Amino acid sequence: MIVFVIILITMFRGKDSDDTSDSARSIATSAQTDPSPKTDETHYTPGTYSSSLVLGENTLSVMVTVDEDYITDVSFKQVDETVTTMYPLLETALEDINTQLHYISSVDDITPSGDSTYTTRLIIDSIRNALKDAVIN
Repeated sequence: MIVFVIILITMFRGKDSDDTSDSARSIATSAQTDPSPKTDETHYTPGTYSSSLVLGENTLSVMVTVDEDYITDVSFKQVDETVTTMYPLLETALEDINTQLHYISSVDDITPSGDSTYTTRLIIDSIRNALKDAVIN
């Protein structure tokens, strides 16, 4: 009987801590999606800058558009249909990067997600190369 009571207490106590951790996770997730002011000290010469991204035998131009304080857009110039077929995560990774750029203050804060980790890192490296010409500081 005592063992049964201990098991019941353990089960209910575990459930309460799980509920707390779920609510903590949802708060953390909502905090990540809330836009916050960017505090990066890097300043750019406004314009569009490019860098090459080599994927196998294909070379893509990564176009990075900046204003004085922020990266406003990252895109590919003239992507061939064969490239998107061979590298299906390329567009997904680019969309994820552009979404994150609205909420972060630096390219270094971009978090690769899911299946496109390697692809995202390649694009981030190309963005950094393009920004070398744009940085004022």
